[in-house]
Amino acid sequence: MRIRVLFGTIDSSLLRSDAVIAIDVLRSSTTILTALANGAESVIPVASVDEALTVGNRLQAVIGGEVNSVKPLMFHLGNSPLEYVRDKIGGKKVVLYTSSGTRLLRFLMAVSKKVLVGAIVNVSTLAEYIAEEGFENVAIVTAGKIGLPALEDSYCAGLIAKNLPWEECDGNAEIVMKMAELNIGVVKRSLHALELVKLGLERDVEYSLNPDSIRIVAGADPFKGCIQLL
Repeated sequence: MRIRVLFGTIDSSLLRSDAVIAIDVLRSSTTILTALANGAESVIPVASVDEALTVGNRLQAVIGGEVNSVKPLMFHLGNSPLEYVRDKIGGKKVVLYTSSGTRLLRFLMAVSKKVLVGAIVNVSTLAEYIAEEGFENVAIVTAGKIGLPALEDSYCAGLIAKNLPWEECDGNAEIVMKMAELNIGVVKRSLHALELVKLGLERDVEYSLNPDSIRIVAGADPFKGCIQLL
């Protein structure tokens, strides 16, 4: 197995990858996985607030997400994974828009053979799935924050890479695997984590940085344009 890590950048290697893992730990990846674990039928990532409202209303779906970490006025839910409880989303479609993660997912779904959702909450289960499927070329793409790498995403990428039976990796993979040796307390003081804490979302940070709390794997169905359990 060969693995590559891309920090929010896109190149032609994605076309050759058997599987691409999209990571946005704080918080869209974690929110998507939580929604599916709590019974959502599917999660549809969209690229704008207007698209979220249009698609959500057409499908009579739950509309969730954020702009600058805050829930837009006409959305049903924000981007806190703690909001996506079974009573609110069980058996329903969820349309999700976020500043970084869902736009990355939309792009990857258009150019990649197989797109998987990665987060700290499902690291081990995801790595086991990838190993069992026998993928030869795996790309890990981190969403970052405002075009810059995010510590929590790089940390997650490193955890995933360390758990894969790789034979060859690029320099970025080597870097994130070293970053994965950091104490989780350091990751909790990342720039984005501290921004969320200032907004009163400390519980989101704690939840999102809790390894292996969700034992599921989720991936894209490019024909339906959604993320579902695998």
